[in-house]
Amino acid sequence: MTLSAVASNGVAPYTVIVHVIEEFGLLLKAAARETERQINDLLRPLGITAAQAEALEVLAAREPLSLAELGGLLVAEGGHPSRLVDRMVAAGLVDRRAAADDRRRVELTVTPEGRELGMRAKQVKRSYGASTAAKLDNASLTAACTALKALLHDTPLGATVTERRQHP
Repeated sequence: MTLSAVASNGVAPYTVIVHVIEEFGLLLKAAARETERQINDLLRPLGITAAQAEALEVLAAREPLSLAELGGLLVAEGGHPSRLVDRMVAAGLVDRRAAADDRRRVELTVTPEGRELGMRAKQVKRSYGASTAAKLDNASLTAACTALKALLHDTPLGATVTERRQHP
């Protein structure tokens, strides 16, 4: 059912809007899960996940970062990246050290291996993005981004996305 269906079937506008919003939410969740699944499948040969690729990308662009700072910039991990970082440290992708100016502060940096893997992952994700963009026309993609920005306005994750886009 669409908003234009109101005139043709006599359903109250509020009911139609609620239905469309519910459908939008389901489609949004499904698209996010499917995108994550496809990216994870493409990254599997590299031995990392989409969440690890995101963390490497953010960390490489802004290092050194504390665990809390990294968590505040990640969308995939919902602000709780400690297990993610533990796995990346164990794999030799990230170093965790006491800050030179404050030994109480632990800083994270990307190792040379992590930097190389992160660049390869970024290429995989760009290739995926290009193939996905081919399925959408520019107007649809722009409208979808506008709608999602409106939904995320004044939310913590909206602020995270804005921060990531303003200071890559």
